[in-house]
Amino acid sequence: MNVQVFDWAEKTEREQRDNCRKAAKEKMKSERQEKTHNIKRQKRHNSEYDTESNSSGGSGKSKKPLEIEMDPSVLQRRQKQIDYGKNTVGYHNYITQVPIASRTKDHPKTPDKYSKYSRRSWDMLIKIWRKNLHEYDDGNSQDNNKSDGSDEEL
Repeated sequence: MNVQVFDWAEKTEREQRDNCRKAAKEKMKSERQEKTHNIKRQKRHNSEYDTESNSSGGSGKSKKPLEIEMDPSVLQRRQKQIDYGKNTVGYHNYITQVPIASRTKDHPKTPDKYSKYSRRSWDMLIKIWRKNLHEYDDGNSQDNNKSDGSDEEL
C-alpha cells in the first residue's frame, strides 16, 4: 500500500509542476504578445507622426538626437582636413565672390567637425566640399573668356 501512496503523491507533484510550467509558459506567451502588440501600435503611431511631418515639409525620417564628436584625435584630423580645404585658391575666391548673406543650399558649406560621422562619411563630405570649391578655382574664368574673345577680334 505504501507503493501506491508514493506513486499517487509523486503523480500529484508532477501534475502540479506541469500545471505551474504551463501557467508560466502561458503568462510568458501573453506578455510577449502584449509587447509585440504595443510595439506595433507604437510603430503605427510613429508612422502617422512621420506622415504629418511630411505634409508640413519635414524630411519624413525621425530625427536622431544630435551626437557630438569628443575624440581629440578625430577632431584634430578633421580640422587639418578643413584647413587644407580653406588654404586653397578656390576657397579664397569663394569667400570673396559670395558673401555669407547671399549663400544658398547649393553653395559649398564647410562640414561640421563636431558632428558624429563615420570615417567614411566624413571623408565623403570633405571630398564633396573640396570638389565644389574647385568650381571657384578660376576666379576670373568669365574675364578669361572675355579676353580670349577680344584677342580673336583684334
